[in-house]
Amino acid sequence: MPKILVFAGSWRPGSMNTRLATLIAGNLRDAGAEVTQISLGDYPLPLIDARAFHDEQPQEAKALAALVDAHDGLFIASPEYNSGYPPALKNALDWISIVRSGGPGLREKVVAIGGASAGNLGTYRCLTQLRTVLELGFGALLVPEMLAVSGADKAYGEDGDFIDKRLKGMRDKMVARLVKVAALHP
Repeated sequence: MPKILVFAGSWRPGSMNTRLATLIAGNLRDAGAEVTQISLGDYPLPLIDARAFHDEQPQEAKALAALVDAHDGLFIASPEYNSGYPPALKNALDWISIVRSGGPGLREKVVAIGGASAGNLGTYRCLTQLRTVLELGFGALLVPEMLAVSGADKAYGEDGDFIDKRLKGMRDKMVARLVKVAALHP
């Protein structure tokens, strides 16, 4: 049973991406994964700069990096800010990448990404950037499927699941691949 860490790049109350992360966490559990869902808001981090390599690293950064190391895979739900992903998410990923808690950090970590927005493209533009940075900058192993939920303010039914069957199918493929690859990857 793979262990999957789930979080959103936004932690404001009512966040569409926290809602997406919560839905995916449940889907991952249903697919057989052991899931931990966190809020990045519980890990307040200073803006990273070159001092991070020489000064004492914040306890929150160490705790977050240790949590990533303790899991086989990640699901990240990212909002889109001006066609990119949010600076707080980038800052957290940067801290995870330099803190050495005994594990590889993001290097070769199996990751799936998604995002939700009320707009027509969902978060597709930011997800392509996030994918590139995770793969090239951090060395993560991303599953091919990514979930850009457009019209997210109207995408959910009363049961909390997606209304659109196509979106459900894309989600199911992403979840199945993340669970399968995370279970195979040491």
